Amino acid sequence: MKTYGCSNNVAESEMMMGMLNSSGHAVKESSEYKKADVVVFNMCSVKGPSVQHCMNEIRKIKKENPKKKVVVTGCVPRQLIPELREIDETVSIANTHHIEKINHVVESSLNMKPSEYKHHAKPIKLNFPRLRKNKIISIVPILQGCNDFCTYCSTKLVKGNTFSYPEAKIIEEVKVSLADGCKEVWLTSQDNGAYMTDKQILGLPKLVDSIASLDGDFFIRIGMANPTYILQCLDEFISALKQEKVYKFAHIPVQSGNNDVLKNMKRRYTVEDYKEIVGRIKKEIPWITIATDIICGFPGESTEAFEDTLNLIRDTEPDVVNISRFHARPGTKAAKMKQLSGGVIKERSGKLTTLFHELGLEKNRKWIGKECYVLIDEHGKKGDDSIGRTSSYKQVVIKKKLKLGSIVNVKITNAKTHYLEGCLISSY
Repeated sequence: MKTYGCSNNVAESEMMMGMLNSSGHAVKESSEYKKADVVVFNMCSVKGPSVQHCMNEIRKIKKENPKKKVVVTGCVPRQLIPELREIDETVSIANTHHIEKINHVVESSLNMKPSEYKHHAKPIKLNFPRLRKNKIISIVPILQGCNDFCTYCSTKLVKGNTFSYPEAKIIEEVKVSLADGCKEVWLTSQDNGAYMTDKQILGLPKLVDSIASLDGDFFIRIGMANPTYILQCLDEFISALKQEKVYKFAHIPVQSGNNDVLKNMKRRYTVEDYKEIVGRIKKEIPWITIATDIICGFPGESTEAFEDTLNLIRDTEPDVVNISRFHARPGTKAAKMKQLSGGVIKERSGKLTTLFHELGLEKNRKWIGKECYVLIDEHGKKGDDSIGRTSSYKQVVIKKKLKLGSIVNVKITNAKTHYLEGCLISSY
């Protein structure tokens, strides 16, 4: 299995790996394709570079070993299927709506009978067996699809309309995760704020409250939620964030600091809406970590519009800025607009990155000298480093091998742009 993209894709890979493992296959996340009878690519089509990387990997496999069986799952745009068939007509396809068919698809591939599942469906992608990427982190999808028609995005084309999963099924998934020893519950989807809007309800805050009421020592991370719906339930959302078991973390993507650009993107909020959301949250929870997303170089973005984006970042001081260079996705309206040059987009991305590095480091330095509790959720790739999260979801690196899932008391000794460094005071 090779997984690309968001935490939702990671969750679906964990489920597919669990189903394959339960049926007797030896399966793991790896890039060591030569050892496999079948390679399953769980692809992401939100960004052009990840699509091309995935396609190049498939070409490489088929060139080096033409008889290798390949299955493509995940966010597979229909217009990409002819290109996949040009690489190899025996590639099997099971898009994100059909993960429950993974055993059949793999067996068909092994028996030289490639299969193809490309239509939209509405499965509830919960309560499947799992092989977790991280044994203490439970990634729980709460809905599929999207209510928006953003001109730059292919998510709607692949995922379809919003379909919220029943709260009871979500709670069941969380209970199983906690029984398995998970200490973090990540709520994930294409837009968490849209949960239950297909039932004319703003259901995210209530869902968070229900999960937070469960017994056990664990933390909830609320994943990305667009401003559109968060603004409509802001008081309830802030109350949910204040729950003891909820990380003080909010991922609110703004995409641009200019209202004309937002309008051309078909984002259903204004810069002022975003400022109100962030301002209210910070007023109620001053120590919260705010993450946002920015697209640099959207078609028609003027120099002045980009300056508005820089000013928005200066004004709101997010702790995390996920910066993307605009890439036209086939089938989207933005792909038909007049494009900015690659050089301009690269330059703007560089300016925004430099600004964020300055602001991020300045903000993180304020943590130096503080003591805080940290949940260890990862081990470093090199040495004996342990990596954990504060209650504000700040990442802390500790130069000591500690047990996953343990909570330790740490003094922050140094700050980097993206993380903090700390020394161990005591463990529990």
